[in-house]
Amino acid sequence: MNTAKRLPFPRLLLLLAPIIWASSNAVGKLSVDLLTPYQFTFYRWLLATLILSLVFKKQIQRDMPLLRARKWWLLCWGGSAFCLFNILLYAAFAHKAAVVNVAIVHSLIPMFVLVAGAIIYREKLHALQWIGVFVALFGVLWLLSRGQLGSLLRLTLSTADWLILISALIYAAYSLVLRNAPAVHWASLLWAMCLSALLVGLPFWLWELVHSGQLLKIAQPGAAEIGKALLLISYVAVFVAIVSKVFYMEGVIAIGAARAAMAMNLLPVFNALLGLLLFADERAMFGSVHIVAISCVVIGIACSETGAWQLKKARCWTANGRPNSSASA
Repeated sequence: MNTAKRLPFPRLLLLLAPIIWASSNAVGKLSVDLLTPYQFTFYRWLLATLILSLVFKKQIQRDMPLLRARKWWLLCWGGSAFCLFNILLYAAFAHKAAVVNVAIVHSLIPMFVLVAGAIIYREKLHALQWIGVFVALFGVLWLLSRGQLGSLLRLTLSTADWLILISALIYAAYSLVLRNAPAVHWASLLWAMCLSALLVGLPFWLWELVHSGQLLKIAQPGAAEIGKALLLISYVAVFVAIVSKVFYMEGVIAIGAARAAMAMNLLPVFNALLGLLLFADERAMFGSVHIVAISCVVIGIACSETGAWQLKKARCWTANGRPNSSASA
């Protein structure tokens, strides 16, 4: 029996985790006038690395031999999924990307992972999972074509759209290789990934500092601008990078990984709602195209999760010697 002291209200914490993750995109948009993508990314991982180093020092030291043995894997994927992903995402906001659009396109990440897993690792997918992939993809294409699917062949994506798509592919690849991550405590792995992101982001930050001579995007920031920048950096470093993961793990411990994962499916919805709530320009541009796209994404995720559940049930039946009649490839 696990007698470790747990945080109260784990189901509430599980609901808060995707809300906090979703808020990261809104914070990225709020930072556009204060911080460049290189600055925000570097400061974020600098603070997160320092906090984790202090709070989990003993655990990190215990796991250090395993982390050192996998240093190049950690540098590659921490640098890609934590550093380059955020640079591209913040650059997209600098190019006027909408939080709602980012939410819809990034909802393809688990779909990319499903398809890549089927191709690379020969993982069996249920028919409903394939349906979910195509429905979600339709929603994203509907968004990118502004509701004019016939224009896709002559469609020219904006810089922001390209940045969002590339960031989604990077994170999908990272999600796929996580199965090969070092077998260490979650805090040690997170610290190593944050440190890797910091090391990869350092040359970008230094290059920009040498050319601009500024620690912030504003040449002569006042106390208000500095305070707001520090608040945004602290929020993503503490709440998005660390606290949300603790909340999610408490939910997993309380109700199990399968049920907890369902809460993450609300991420695109929370992203869109926060974008509409916080930004007047997004409320002004929100229309039927976005409603159709979000609906397709939600339906696609529901189909995919139902298919995954059906596959799991069929495998349990097979393991218990019962006929396997409910799964289809």
